[in-house]
Amino acid sequence: MRKLLLLLPLAGSLSLSSIAQSNATSVSVENSLMDLTAIVAGNTDGRTHAVGSIASFHQKDDTKGSRLLLHDWAKGYVIANNDSILRNDKAGFNYDKISHILYFTPDKQTVVEIEKTAFKGFIFTEPDGEHYFIKVDAIKPDVFFELVGGDGSTAHINAYKLTKTQFKKADYHTDGMVESGNNYDEYVDTKEYYIVMPGGKEVQTVELKKKSIRTALSSQKAKVEEYFSQHKASDINENFLADLISYINKS
Repeated sequence: MRKLLLLLPLAGSLSLSSIAQSNATSVSVENSLMDLTAIVAGNTDGRTHAVGSIASFHQKDDTKGSRLLLHDWAKGYVIANNDSILRNDKAGFNYDKISHILYFTPDKQTVVEIEKTAFKGFIFTEPDGEHYFIKVDAIKPDVFFELVGGDGSTAHINAYKLTKTQFKKADYHTDGMVESGNNYDEYVDTKEYYIVMPGGKEVQTVELKKKSIRTALSSQKAKVEEYFSQHKASDINENFLADLISYINKS
């Protein structure tokens, strides 16, 4: 994933105070996450609440996959509903692919859930760049989609990805001769891709296949065919879709 640069107004900042009490369990969020302060037990306005400790977020070794998006806590920042960028270099973030909840830890001990209505998006900073997640009302307003192509502006075409995760319990069976199923629990991911046209209201589902891309972008047929002609040997994957969207938006 290439690095994504966002041109958003820095109208506010996020600051985390030091731990005031050893049993701190909540974070008060003022002004829709404009200022994370008062890490004090029991002081919460409903926008955040502690949900456990770091240890409780670790799963059994024999489970395959994870309900969390990231293997470890990542640096990042939150985009408030007024587009302010809220950040603190000491906070770590992760995202639950099943409940679609954003978690952060202010102290590497307590895990805090942020109320979904209090913000519109977030960005994880990973070694391969920044990954931008945003609510897309035209698709589904209560989850977060990863922007994989375009700049997120309603003036342009954008491509989004939704990772769905299903928990499958171990279902191993044998009759002494024939074995079937798995002897481990597993979180199984499936990925859905969407293209949102300029204006932000028209949505097309798309698969990472030439025919599906042609159908979803039928209004841009000439540019799509130009790009396909120039990249005949390229694999049709997420990067291909992202580059195609950029090509269409720029030309």
